[in-house]
Amino acid sequence: MPVKVKCTTCDKVLSVPDAARGKAVKCPQCDTRISVPAEDDSDSSSSSSRPRPKSTTSKPKPKKATQVIDSEEGLGNLDLRRAEDTEARICPKCGFDMQYHDEEDSECPECGYDTTAGGLGVRAKKRAMKGPDPADFYPGLVKEAWKFVGRNIFLAWRTVLYTLVCLAIALSCAFLYLWISMWPPRAFLALCFTISFLVIPGWMWFLDTEVIKLTLERKDKFKKLNFDFFLASAMGGAFIFWSIVVLLPLVALPAGLGYLLVNYSGMPSFVLPLCVGIGSIPAVWMLPVVMSHMSMPVQYKGWMVWKMVPVWLKNLKPLSVWILWFLITNIPNIAGVATIAAVSGEEISGIVNIMEENARIERIKFQRIQNPNTQKKGQKAPVLEPLPETRSVNLKPLILPCVILAVMALINGFTSLFNMRTNGQFTYYNKASLELVDKLKEYKYKAKEKRDEDEDDKPKTLVQHGVDGFVFVMVFGLVGLVGGMLYGSFTDAGTTKGIVGGMLIGMILSWIVAHINGIKDGYQDSAMWGSLNLIPIIPGFIFVSKNWEYRQTLFFQYLFSILSVIGMIIAAFAVEVLPIRYSESAAAPAGGAPAAGAPAGMQNQMMPGQMGPPGGAPGGPPGGAPGQMMAPGQPPSGMPN
Repeated sequence: MPVKVKCTTCDKVLSVPDAARGKAVKCPQCDTRISVPAEDDSDSSSSSSRPRPKSTTSKPKPKKATQVIDSEEGLGNLDLRRAEDTEARICPKCGFDMQYHDEEDSECPECGYDTTAGGLGVRAKKRAMKGPDPADFYPGLVKEAWKFVGRNIFLAWRTVLYTLVCLAIALSCAFLYLWISMWPPRAFLALCFTISFLVIPGWMWFLDTEVIKLTLERKDKFKKLNFDFFLASAMGGAFIFWSIVVLLPLVALPAGLGYLLVNYSGMPSFVLPLCVGIGSIPAVWMLPVVMSHMSMPVQYKGWMVWKMVPVWLKNLKPLSVWILWFLITNIPNIAGVATIAAVSGEEISGIVNIMEENARIERIKFQRIQNPNTQKKGQKAPVLEPLPETRSVNLKPLILPCVILAVMALINGFTSLFNMRTNGQFTYYNKASLELVDKLKEYKYKAKEKRDEDEDDKPKTLVQHGVDGFVFVMVFGLVGLVGGMLYGSFTDAGTTKGIVGGMLIGMILSWIVAHINGIKDGYQDSAMWGSLNLIPIIPGFIFVSKNWEYRQTLFFQYLFSILSVIGMIIAAFAVEVLPIRYSESAAAPAGGAPAAGAPAGMQNQMMPGQMGPPGGAPGGPPGGAPGQMMAPGQPPSGMPN
């Protein structure tokens, strides 16, 4: 009977004839020589113990001589194409005997190879997937997400707090931007508005990626999650940039269609934003796919809309479930925005227009005061157009939008966390079809040189101590600059004087703080040095020189703060005195004395709107009567011929 042998190289099972026992055959698949075991002793003993049939003749027949077949000749006569037993159910990959399994089941239970499909079977593919069955995404999705919100209730309240604070800062900056007329503080307030407003989407972006990572780790509670204001603002900028990159290709066609309908078909104006909103729905729909890629070490696919659209279409069913719950949980936000637009939209627009007009009028008035001498030589003074009075602003219509925004922020802290968890569940159950790239660690560069353990303990250089002292003083100077700019804009002091005064106060504060640090270090050394350091400047430098090795930063704080105070005092003196001296020299008539009866210090100074030296009527020719014109070459009255 045929003998079954297994190739030791490719694991292919062969069925060879009984005559090949004790010899070697060649595997038809990998050409490996396989030894065929000889007949067992038990087989020979059992065959010899069998009863022989009785012969009918008295003389036994002579036995034929056994023909000895050479091994090579025997192997040459073998037909290896017919050596395999086609009736046996053996896995061609691992050699597992499947004769006791269901004949309709063609998948090997040992290795998962499917002889019908020619590869891995359905069950083996599910076992090989990185994650569970995608069908498990739907049952219990909502319940599990709300449980996650309950376990991280403190994080939801943190989101509410961050949203309210950033909204308050952004709206305050927007109001001050409209209230102030000068452009330097306006530019600063616009920057503050942008930074604070971007924190809201940036925090949502950061929190979503962290929730997805936590879900992939099969955890349901954060131990610690830090908040960085400027990092969140930077990530908000990344979100805005991503919106532009993804929305432009998707919104271009609907926006163009809406523009044509509004301008050439007589459709109402709301059709254009409606078309833009319809075009942006696919971007929101594929947001879970994008955030799944953004939470991975390699994120470049999340910025490529041509790579995201095929993945979006491949996962359309679970994404449809996600966007359904996203729209349901965002009904308060949609209703709040619609209410603000319908009830207070026109009033808010009117307030903005009035404040912009008031700011324009104030800028023109300031320009006329700063540049009063607009009369050209030999010409009459130009007639200035009278300016309208600034209008009062009624801010009561802003109360309702602020209340609605606060309620939206309160609800959004919990619903956003719910949507982030559903996004994480989507990523976990559909990871195999999202084409995620999570192998950055395999290519991460690692320095070969061993880091010095005492590197952090090395003392700072003199330059580093100097930089620390300079930064210490500049922080106070920057705070004083901002405060002085705002003070000068709100008062009659002017922007220049406000900035100089604010920086002077900031530098004085830096010197006070440096002096307090010196007193504290002095008391740590001894009570005598602490008492001596109460005296400004000189004892502090003596104390620093005595402990130079450990007090170099304090020395530079002393030095830069004192020099900055002296410099700002000189700048303040220049701002206060030099304009007065310059105006006195410019307004004094040649060879004449100051006008009698004028107040001291103001006798030779022009008033706003006066077009010539003192002695003439405001707005009239210099030195003459009102409306009096001078002949060519005639000097003004009071001047020698």
